[in-house]
This record gives sequence, structure tokens and C-alpha cells, in this order.
Amino acid sequence: MFVPPLRHTAAMISLGLVLAASPARADPAFADVAELTIAAPVIVQATITKAERIADRDSPGLAPGSARILVTAALDAALTAPGPVPPQLSWLWDSPLDARGKPPKPKGQKVMAWLAPPDAAGKTRLAGPDAQQPWTPALDAQVRAIATDARSGQVPVITGVSNGFRADGTVPGESESQFFLSAADGRGATLVVTARPGAQRRITLARGDVIDESAATVRPGTLLWYRLACTLPSTLPPAAGGADPALAADWQAAIASLGPCGRSRPAR
Repeated sequence: MFVPPLRHTAAMISLGLVLAASPARADPAFADVAELTIAAPVIVQATITKAERIADRDSPGLAPGSARILVTAALDAALTAPGPVPPQLSWLWDSPLDARGKPPKPKGQKVMAWLAPPDAAGKTRLAGPDAQQPWTPALDAQVRAIATDARSGQVPVITGVSNGFRADGTVPGESESQFFLSAADGRGATLVVTARPGAQRRITLARGDVIDESAATVRPGTLLWYRLACTLPSTLPPAAGGADPALAADWQAAIASLGPCGRSRPAR
């Protein structure tokens, strides 16, 4: 097999195969997958056909314990893309070394890759240091669902909480709290926390002036859940009603019900 000399490899780097600065994780958190899927203009399923290690001296910024790999991959499917994707792609990937100090041998591995738009020759770059992951049916389904929800425009980009109020029901232990959230599209949303004796709190999100049973239930592992769990503050700000102990307690219960964001990527 012909291996290009180092001067050719260096030229490839100068032509825009921008590196990923740290190794990919085998099991990315949902929040990380969501952020990559929302940010990356191109998402592909591909099979690695060639993996060439770049000399460390030609790999500026390479983290200790990593190897820089020039990946060549055959396109299996384009999940999202602004235009046609070439059948063969290439990018740089910083991979962790194994216990023996050796790089992996990923040839033949199916991967999910979040990418910048490739040029006509298929040269591109990863959208982040964790933007190459082993392909699995579960990850594929997760990415497709997030991308579909993001394109629909029906899941608001939440930016904060502005106000709230609480009303007790007719039965002891029954209550409903409504928290008015700000959103990037200016329409806002209402987070509704309903408590009934002997039942788990129900958390829904409503848009518009009418709040009824049609409000969307917040389910973990969805784009809506991500945009709430990774944006909302853990405690209700005083300006939004945080001085009311009962209202603040409902807010904290709602945040606890959502669970932790789980993001490992730097917040944008």
C-alpha cells in the first residue's frame, strides 16, 4: 500500500483538514449528541476505509496520549446536509492511544461523524473533538430524532425564566404551578408543574395563551428535555418568584424531575 510522504501529508493539513483536539468518547451523553446534531451542518454514517497516522511533529496541538489520524471514509448515508455529499470523505481525528501506546486500527469501522460541509474532493473537518463516534443503531435513531425535531421548529430554544405563580387545588396536596419561560423566537413558553396526591408530578410545556391537556409532556432523551434541562437555572431567581417558598419548591422539584443535563462539552 502506498503511503504519501510527510510533505504531502502536511500539505493536506494546510488545505483545510482541520483537526479535532481530543479523543472521541465511546458513549456520548444525550446533551452532547444534541449539541453536535444542532450545530453540525453535515452528519453522516460512514465506513472507514483508510486510517493513516500523522507524525507527532506534524500535529500541532496534539494532546499527550493521543495520535492524529487522517481518516478516509466511504459514505453510507447522509443524515443531514445542505447539499450533495461526496461518496468519499476525509478528515483528521485525534484518537486516544491504547495501554501500549498504540493508536487504534479503525479501518472497516462504521462511524457517525458530525462535519463541516466537505469540498468537492470530500475533504472536511470534524465539528468538534468528540464529533466522530462508533455508529450504533441506537445512536443513529437518537441523531435522526433530534435532527427532525430541530428542523420542525416546534421545539423552542429556551433562554430563561421570567415569572411564575402557584395555585392550590380543591384536594389537599393538589396544586399547579406555572413558570413563564423566555424563548429565542420571542413567543415564550409556559412550564406547567401539576401535583396530585399519590401521583408523580407531571411536567408539561405549553406555548400560547391556552394551557390544557394538549401541552407537551417533557420526556427525557428528547430535544425538548435537553433545551430545558441544560438551560434552566437550578433555583428560581428572586425576580421570577423565587422569594415564594412554595413556588420555589415546585421549581426545584421540576428541575429535579428533569434530571441533570449531563453535558460534558463546554457550554456555548
